[in-house]
Amino acid sequence: MIIIYDCALTEPPSSIHCFRDVTLFAQIFLNAENLIKCPRGTRSAYWKWIKNYGAHDFVKYLMREEEDQSGITVGSKNSSIKVEYINERNYGDLINRLKKYNQFSGSSEF
Repeated sequence: MIIIYDCALTEPPSSIHCFRDVTLFAQIFLNAENLIKCPRGTRSAYWKWIKNYGAHDFVKYLMREEEDQSGITVGSKNSSIKVEYINERNYGDLINRLKKYNQFSGSSEF
């Protein structure tokens, strides 16, 4: 399973620590590959941002918006799972929604 997060979910008002928790859960328990989709010219800045806060270890790749990749998209616009931000109040719900997608793909026991 591939999960593609909008890069805006790594920055305030999202909690970078909750973002990391979601990607940790997705990789470890759902066997997912976590990707972040970034506008042209911003990948280095987003990589530095998530690395400085220790949220990079479960992110496989930062992709450009124009790259074509199928997967479950998470973000505020044109996404499979619509969220405006990730924080302490909603990250559990996001994980549960990802688990439901994983059940349909049959790739884990969750």
